[in-house]
This record gives sequence, structure tokens and C-alpha cells, in this order.
Amino acid sequence: MLVINGDFTPSNEPQTDPQEKRQNKLLGVVFGIGLNVNTIIGSGIVTTPGIIWNMVKSPRIVLLLWFIGGIVSMAGSLSYVELGVIHKISGGETKYLQTAYPKPKILMSYLFSFMHIFAIRPGVTSAVLQSAAQYSFYTIKGHRYDEEVINQNESGWHLPFSPFWFIKLLAVLYLFIITAYHMINNKWANYINQSLAVIKMITYSTIAIAGIYRLLSNSENRNNWETSLDGNTSIAAYSASILLIMFSYDGWNTLNYSLDEFRRPEKKLIFSNSISVGIVTLMYLLVNVAFISVVPRDDISNDDKKDETIAATFFSKLFGESDVVIRIFTVLIVLSVIGTAATSVWSGSRVIVAAAASDFFPKYSKELRTWHHHYNTPMNALLVQFIWCSFIILFVGSSFTTTSFVLFSTFSMYSYWIFYFATGIGLLVIRRNKKIELKKKQFEMNDGKELNENSSISSSKLTREYEVPLPFVWIFILAGLFILVFSFVIHVQCHKDNLNCDPREETVQQMAPLFISYGFLFIALVFWYFFYYWWNTLKKQRESIIIEN
Repeated sequence: MLVINGDFTPSNEPQTDPQEKRQNKLLGVVFGIGLNVNTIIGSGIVTTPGIIWNMVKSPRIVLLLWFIGGIVSMAGSLSYVELGVIHKISGGETKYLQTAYPKPKILMSYLFSFMHIFAIRPGVTSAVLQSAAQYSFYTIKGHRYDEEVINQNESGWHLPFSPFWFIKLLAVLYLFIITAYHMINNKWANYINQSLAVIKMITYSTIAIAGIYRLLSNSENRNNWETSLDGNTSIAAYSASILLIMFSYDGWNTLNYSLDEFRRPEKKLIFSNSISVGIVTLMYLLVNVAFISVVPRDDISNDDKKDETIAATFFSKLFGESDVVIRIFTVLIVLSVIGTAATSVWSGSRVIVAAAASDFFPKYSKELRTWHHHYNTPMNALLVQFIWCSFIILFVGSSFTTTSFVLFSTFSMYSYWIFYFATGIGLLVIRRNKKIELKKKQFEMNDGKELNENSSISSSKLTREYEVPLPFVWIFILAGLFILVFSFVIHVQCHKDNLNCDPREETVQQMAPLFISYGFLFIALVFWYFFYYWWNTLKKQRESIIIEN
């Protein structure tokens, strides 16, 4: 997804992987649906529901927010269909942003590429691994990790080894294992990832079916639906919940990075994207119904300890005293989440390879784009990714009082929505520019005569084969605006018995994910100026001096 002399190469461009190039084939609707569903459904649906339920209090509002998340994802995916049809090549946001914002040259595309490599993808991977480690802790200990945390208002550096650092090291261990088998063999890595994807779909479907069955067969399980949790809900709770929900839905734009493999993207994309988002939305609603119907309100209502392993709590209530069965299902959850992390590690390494092919990393691009001659894997890219993600897990995740999963998922998704919002606006800009260009062409065709109703072909047919209805574009844009603006609305409440609580410090801690996002964005801007604008200007000046002499 990086710039090559003004052109752009997508993160999963087939030519970056010789093996993938040989296996390149045209994709169909069914394959596209499967790929999208498997990419979207990850750790979010088994980690965020307890947090969201705790924040918004009302079960019905919880379902409404998840439904809204599906609508926003559908609007985004359909908007990306139009962008994909306009460009007809792989590349995703990198290409779309360059088309919409050509000046300053490649600025927006460079910023997105930088953020995607250093903030967005590593943040998502770290959040998923954090979730896997937390469920592993439950499997080993038989209870939630936060039950052993005495003080939730301390950063990781002041917490004891267990459970905080135990979970951190376990997340890094999972990352090491995933990285290792991706280094050794591409073929076996694909087999493992596909097997984990099957386990994930079976496990999550089991949760939905079991929960719905319990709801219909036992009237006592409907008590949670009758009343909301105690406490008040603020706008801050809704904005934070929407961001976590969008983290769970993220991946709806996956197929836009593989447009070169579609024969007729306008038809394949619209069916693949809309059907897959619809399936995921239904799955998420059913899973949330299952959790709300089975998990007791008392396990969710504690504001100091939000349940980030709600699926484990679900199984413990579902199977009662059968400890072995509970641990078996939590192991399945761990494998499911690891499968999501493995997909992120695989694609993340390809992003780095594509970046190196574009000379994105001064002095080190050659090493990072090199594939191992024996294993035929991007070993150096995988190793660098392992080091960077480990740094984020161990150091960034330990420097704030916000729980690590919320920290990673929030700063990665907020960073992504900066560019989703820019891309949505960019679609309107591209439409306007296309219409202006079309009018000029028609004016020339009519020998300077003004356009009239008898002009040959309508603008929409000349411009594109598919155009998403304008309300969907505005839903996507307004959702981005809401996320970017209202995420700054923070609700801080210090309990009377907590004498060490400082409202200003708590505000800073809660806004830490946003500071991290804009911090990375500022660094990206500095890099663009020095490594592209300033360096290229200096290079041209030197070349002109040499030519003159």
C-alpha cells in the first residue's frame, strides 16, 4: 500500500510474494464472502460486549449500538465498492486518498501508509493477542485476571508480576509462535490459519445457538432484559462503545486490497461486501443476545472491573460446575482469537514488504523486502513486526492505567477512522471532479456547445458503473465525524473512598489512546516532510546544479 514514484502498490500485491503470484486466480462472490466474514469476526465480539454493556447499561441499547455498527460498516463497505469500481485496481485507501487529495503530493497516502504500518496494524494485533492471553489466564486459573488486580488505577510498571506481566509475556509468546510458523513455511501457515478460522466460526456459532436456546427454554434468563444496570450513561459511554464496536466490525474493506483478482469488481464487490457485513451483523446480534441472556447482571455492573472475558463467564454460567467443559470451551476461544492474530501477522508482514519495495524505510528497504531463499517467507519483515508489536504490548501497554485491550483497540481504531473519514469525504471530492471532467469532455465533443439534455450519454454511465446511494456515503462520513469528535468527551468520576483519585490525571489517562493516535500522526507528518518533500527537493536542486555544470 505504498508509493512508488507517484503510483501505489497495495499491501498484498501479488508480485511481492512469488508463491502468491503463481497461485493468483480470479476470486468469486462466495470466496469474497468467506474472506470478509473470517477477517471481520475476531476477538472483538468475545471481548467488547461486557465492556459495552457495562457502559451503556441498557441491554436494548447495547443491541441498538451493535446494529448501528453494522449499518455504518455496510455504508462504508458500499462506499468502498464505488471507490473500487472507479480505480479498478488493488490498493485500498492509499490509492483513494491520492486520487482525492493529490496536493501536497502523496501527503495523505504517505500518512496513511505510515500509520497503518506503525500504529493501526500493530495496535490491532496487540489488542487481539492481549485478548488471547486474558482468556488463557482464565483457562489456567479458572477466573478472570482482574479479580487478582487490587488497584486498577496504577500503570503496569507498579503492578505485581501476576497477572499483569504474566499476561503480557503470554501475549508476546503467542506472537512469537505465530511469527515462527509463518517464517518457516507459507503453506503450513495457511493450513494452520484456515484450521483456526474453522474453529473460530464453530465456537462463535455455538455461543449464539446455546445462548438463544437458553433464552427460549428458561424464562429466568429473560430477567436481564427487564431492567438496565444501575448507574447513569453519558455521551462519553456511547462514543467509547461505538469505537469498540467498530473495532469488532473492522475488516469490511478487505476485498478492496484484492481487486486485481476480480473479473467484474462492481458486481462481485457489491454482493460480497453487503452479504458478508449482513452475516456478521446477524452473528454479532445473536452473540450479544446470548451473553445478555446468560451472564448475570452482577458480573457486569462493576464499573472498576469491566468483564473483558465475557465468553468465559458465559460458559461458566452455562455449564455450571463442569469445570472441564468450561476450560475446553475457553481453550477454543483462545485458539479462535489466536487465529485472528495469525491473520493479522500474515497480512502485516506483507504490508512491510510492500513498503520496503517502495523504499519506505531508508537504508533498510532491501533487507525488509527480501524473501528467504529457502523458506520463501518474508523473514526479516516478520522479525521486525515481532519486535515492534512486542514493544507496543510490553511498553506502551504498561504505561497507562487504561486496560491494555481497550488502549490498543481504541488507539488503532481511532487512527483508522481518521482515514476512513478522509476517504469518505474523498469519495465526494472524486465524484465532483469526475463530473467536472465529464462536462469538459462533453463540451469538447459538442464543439464548444453548452451541454443539453440531448448529450450522448448520461454522466453517471460515463463516470462509473456503480454509484452508492448518497445517504450511505453521508452515514459513513457522519459516523467518522462522531467518532473523531465525541471521543474527546470524557466522563471522569472518582469514588468517595478513592482518596488518591485525581480527576485531571484520570482525564489524561482516558484520553491516552487519542494522544497516541495523534502522536503517531505528527511523527508521520515529520517523516513525510524530511524523507519525501525536503529530501526530494534537495535532490532535485543537486541534480539541476550538476546539469548546469
